[in-house]
Parts: sequence; structure tokens; C-alpha cells
Amino acid sequence: MILTDTSYVRCPTAFCDPVFREPTATERAEAVRLTGLEPPVLVAFEADGGGTEPVSCLPAAGAWAVRQMHVPR
Repeated sequence: MILTDTSYVRCPTAFCDPVFREPTATERAEAVRLTGLEPPVLVAFEADGGGTEPVSCLPAAGAWAVRQMHVPR
């Protein structure tokens, strides 16, 4: 997934194995409070950030696209 015109990102600098889900009402309110407006694209997911528990991630952007490609791990 490629996000463009990103206005907010809450996630570690490195993560793997994201599991996408709908943003909660609290996460949506967080994005609105911190960016000042309802973002056109709000993505929520849990991912392995290298710790013992998954990390909740929340990027907000103006647009998104899906590109299929090989990503080395």
C-alpha cells in the first residue's frame, strides 16, 4: 500500500506483518484532533514492531494505491 499526501503517522519506523482493520471511533477522533480535519484515508493496523506485543498503527493520508511487488524481508 502506498499512501500519498500523508498528514499523520503513528507507527514505529520499522514493522512487519501488518494486519489491517477498520479504525475505531477513538482513532478517528485522534486523527481529526491532530490534523484538524477528517482525513480522506485513515488506515489502522496491528503489526510486529519488534517487541513482545503487536503495535497499533494509524496513518492518515490524502490518497492511497495498492502496488503489487516483491518486498525483501
